[in-house]
Amino acid sequence: AQFQEDILGMIDMGKRERRTVAYNENQLYMQQMAQQGATQPKKKKQKKEIKLPRTMRLPRLEEWQMFDRTALNAIQEVEEQAFRALPNDVQLLACGMKVEKSAEEAKPSDEEQKSEDGPKDGEDTKAEDGKAASEEKKDDNKEDEIDLEETLSKLITDEQKAEKARLLAEGFSDWSRLHYSAFLKASAKYGRTNYVKIANEVGKPVSAIQTYSEAFFDEDFGKKRFSEHEYDRIVKIIEKGEKRIDDTKGLQRGTRVLISLFENPWVELQFTHYNMKDINKDKKFTPQEDRFLLCWAHKYGYGQWEAIKFAIRRSNHFRFDYFFKSLTVEAIGRRCEQLMRAAEKEVEAMEKLAIEEAEKEGRTLTPGEIKLPMFKESQAKKRAEQQTKFLEERATLEQNVVDIDEQIMQIQKALRDLEGNQTIDTFFKAKASTEIPEKLVGELANIIARMRSQSMVAITDEFLSKFPGKGSKKSIGQKIEAIGVKEKRTEEGDTAPYWYLRQEKDHLLTKATKAHVKDSREARLAAAAEKSKKRKADEDAGGGNANGAIGPEGDFVEFPEYDGEEEPHENKKAFTLFCKATRRDVKNSLSPSSRKKKDRVNGMLKDRWYALTDDEKQVWKGWEVWDAKRYEYQSGIYEGRKEKKSKSSNSPSKADGPAIPKKSIPKKARKDSLGDGLSIPKKRKS
Repeated sequence: AQFQEDILGMIDMGKRERRTVAYNENQLYMQQMAQQGATQPKKKKQKKEIKLPRTMRLPRLEEWQMFDRTALNAIQEVEEQAFRALPNDVQLLACGMKVEKSAEEAKPSDEEQKSEDGPKDGEDTKAEDGKAASEEKKDDNKEDEIDLEETLSKLITDEQKAEKARLLAEGFSDWSRLHYSAFLKASAKYGRTNYVKIANEVGKPVSAIQTYSEAFFDEDFGKKRFSEHEYDRIVKIIEKGEKRIDDTKGLQRGTRVLISLFENPWVELQFTHYNMKDINKDKKFTPQEDRFLLCWAHKYGYGQWEAIKFAIRRSNHFRFDYFFKSLTVEAIGRRCEQLMRAAEKEVEAMEKLAIEEAEKEGRTLTPGEIKLPMFKESQAKKRAEQQTKFLEERATLEQNVVDIDEQIMQIQKALRDLEGNQTIDTFFKAKASTEIPEKLVGELANIIARMRSQSMVAITDEFLSKFPGKGSKKSIGQKIEAIGVKEKRTEEGDTAPYWYLRQEKDHLLTKATKAHVKDSREARLAAAAEKSKKRKADEDAGGGNANGAIGPEGDFVEFPEYDGEEEPHENKKAFTLFCKATRRDVKNSLSPSSRKKKDRVNGMLKDRWYALTDDEKQVWKGWEVWDAKRYEYQSGIYEGRKEKKSKSSNSPSKADGPAIPKKSIPKKARKDSLGDGLSIPKKRKS
């Protein structure tokens, strides 16, 4: 082992020593002098300046503690100058240092020498004399301490002492940097006046937080204690946080107010004043999804996007909506914020309209006095305004027509006076006589009784075809309304309203017309009886249900005719029945180009449905029940007919006898022979 160590020691080259390169001239000079063996020149010790005693010094003054450092440092400077003016021994004693005595002071006196040499010579000294000497020394030290305190107390005046105490009491010496940082973050997060939440973050009492906050934001106090750049930077951060808080409160208020205007916002919520196209550019979200997101944002609060994500996953309405369920928390937050901003703008627009209406009435509304109407009330008011506007426009158009007729008559008269041309008179003959003559009222009454029509236009055309130029269509229509009435007479077998002559006008009818009316009534009643008989047979075939049911108005409404050949139409919901009955009116209110837009038509139908009152919706729900009974009745007829057909097709007829199986007939053999086995010989090739 020793041999191996020797061998390895010979092989080991050792660690390479690196030479340090000094670029400093003084250091290089010192290294050279040290190599030459010269000693470095000793620096003279500077005499350390004596400072004020620790008890008289100022504490560490930080910027966030808001001391008036300029005034305190000025008083401290005066006190230090007065302290340096004191003798060196007093300064040392005040700082608690030892006083170096001179040679003369260090040499003991003769009495002290004698006292020290006395015991050596054998003289007796009493213990009482030693005690007296020690007590005298203590008294001298006390006197020196009293003199020192008096000297130090006179360094500054009493006024300066009071000013120093006042300035020290102004600051917040118990506030550390951690407290200050927590105060700034909490003020930006909760607002400068939310002392309770700030106190929870900082860890100090609410009263201490309020005192510090009032001093910090006071421009005459806090702003002067900080540097100008630092104070402005901190205030801007806090104001930015407070602006964010105000924006959040505005979003929450707009959402809360908008949702309160709907009885069932989960179904009825919609925007009527704000254009949703601004936030529906990508068309990823449906109206139902937006309604639920906005309601959830109001329920859980702004920023609770994670809770909304869990609510989406738990909801049965979006069980198969995989796009909606797979949204991230960030995407949900962005969409909720967009909807809340839209709700805020919607409420602002509605409040602006309310203020404008109040100003028109001569009233002045403050923001706190504004009360927005419920959605149903506003929609009903809007429909009433549209109806009033429509009637006004209609009256205006009718008046324009009358004015045009008068102008035509004036032009006709002027042309006839000017030229005397009879052709012009004949041209305007139809326009000249706008009123129906009284002698033709009886003819009109007979036409009404004979036609029994549902259309006033058909009666008017029939009258004008017999008596051309004897009145305008408008005057004829007015006369028809005066002497006739459109009603449904079930006792005469009517299934729909028809035009009938009023009873007080029966004297205008001729005998032939009265006979015709009587015959037609009897024919209708006979047809109704036959129809009732047929219906009864159908009822027997379909299960015995009545051919009708009680409608929403309480009267019996018959089902439409049904032969059972085709499968009946399924029953419809109340909304579908409403759309089916209202779609024509909606299309008539639009321009020809807009009628082809299904989205717009369906949107208007939806708006009209939501604008209905509860009583109006109840009527359509009654029709929904009636339609369900109609489907049940027709389904019974259809199943009965279907069962009869299946029975008739499965049972064989007796006249046909037993079934005989078919036999296959062999194909007819080709006849190339002439009988008796003789065949025609083929022609040989030459």
